Amino acid sequence: MDEIELCEACGTPLFVSREFSWNANGTITLSGNPNSRMVFFESDSIDELFGGIEELIGFSIANIVIESKSRDTRGYIERLLTPEKSGFMPEQWRGGMGVMDHMTQDQKAASLAVIRSVTQDMTNLSRIYGYGDQRLGTSWESGGDYPWRSQLYHNPYSLLFAAADNLGTNEVFEKTEMWVSWEEAGKDTYNIVVYPEKHPVDIKERLKKKRFDPKPGGIDYERCSGCGLPHEVAQLEYNLRDGTYFHPDTGWRMAIFGPTPIDAVFKDLEAELGETIPETVMEAQRRYIKSAWGVERWNRSGATFQKIIAVRGLGNQVKFEGDRSHLEMRIENSCLHLPIIGTIQALVELAYRAESSRVEWELHGDGDLDLNVIVR
Repeated sequence: MDEIELCEACGTPLFVSREFSWNANGTITLSGNPNSRMVFFESDSIDELFGGIEELIGFSIANIVIESKSRDTRGYIERLLTPEKSGFMPEQWRGGMGVMDHMTQDQKAASLAVIRSVTQDMTNLSRIYGYGDQRLGTSWESGGDYPWRSQLYHNPYSLLFAAADNLGTNEVFEKTEMWVSWEEAGKDTYNIVVYPEKHPVDIKERLKKKRFDPKPGGIDYERCSGCGLPHEVAQLEYNLRDGTYFHPDTGWRMAIFGPTPIDAVFKDLEAELGETIPETVMEAQRRYIKSAWGVERWNRSGATFQKIIAVRGLGNQVKFEGDRSHLEMRIENSCLHLPIIGTIQALVELAYRAESSRVEWELHGDGDLDLNVIVR
C-alpha cells in the first residue's frame, strides 16, 4: 500500500489522473487508448442490479456476468503488463499441477518472488480502482501450490466482478483456460480461488463490444490544482487501506470499471430470452434506485444533471426539457443505456413524487440516447 502515490492536494491516487482522461464529450477513456471507455460509477448498484434481474427472470446470470467481465479484464491486463512481465511464467508451469516438483529450489524461489511481486502490483491496482481491500491469499505463507490463484477480498466492490477480475488476470498469467469459485472467510470477506477448468458458458461468439465514434462536446471541468482531476472526482473520499471511494454528500461508494461487459451481458440475455430483457433491466434498476436513494438529492437542474452524468463517463447530456408531466433527455456518447434509463425513470418519479411512470426511448446508431419519461 505504501507504494501507491497520492495527490498532495486531494488525496486521490496519482495513477488515476495519469491513466484516465475525463473528456469534454462526457466520456472517460484510457490515456493511452482513447477507444477504451471506463466509468466511475456507484459500485453498490452492480450486484444489486444483477440480483434484481435474477429475481425478475427467475434464474442466475452469474456465469454470464463472470464470463463477460473476465474477458474485459483479460484484455486490459494484456495491455497493461509489459512483454517481460506478461511472459514471466516458466513454460513448464503451464502443464498442470505438480510441475514445480521438477524445479530446483532456487528456480522455484526465484519464480515465486517474481510472481508475488506482480500479484502485489495487481492488488495495489485493485485498491486504486476502488475495488476493496484485496490481499494475497494465505497459500503464500503456508507454501501451497500455485499461491497466486487465491486472493482474499474484504468488502469487494462487486463479488461477481472481483471473481471475474481474478479469473481474467490469472488466465493472462498462465495462458490457459480457467474458472473461479469463492467462499466466505468472514464478514464481507471472501476467499476467491481460480483453477484450471473449461468455462461453464459457451457465449464467446455473442458477447461482442459495440463501439461508437464519439461526438465532441463542450463540458468544462473545474480541476484539482495538484493532479488535474475534475473537482467532482477529486472531492471523493479515498481510503487507501480499504480501497474505497465514497461520495462526501451522498455517502455512495464508487469505483472505476469498464462498461462494455455489462452492456454485453444485457445483449446476450436478450438473445437468449427475448425482447423483454431491456425492460427487465430498466425495471430492476428503477426498483433499486427508488428503494435506495432519497428524493432530496435529485430535484436538480439540467446543467447539474449534465455534470452528474459526464463525470461518471456516461455521456454528454445535450437536451433536458420537461414539465410536471414528463422529462425529455438526449445523451450523446451514451453507455450503460439500460441502467441509465432505469435510473432516470426512478429519479423523475422521486423528484415528482410519482408512484409510477412509463418511458419511451431509442438508442441511435451513433450512440445517441433519446428518452422521454412520462409521469402517471
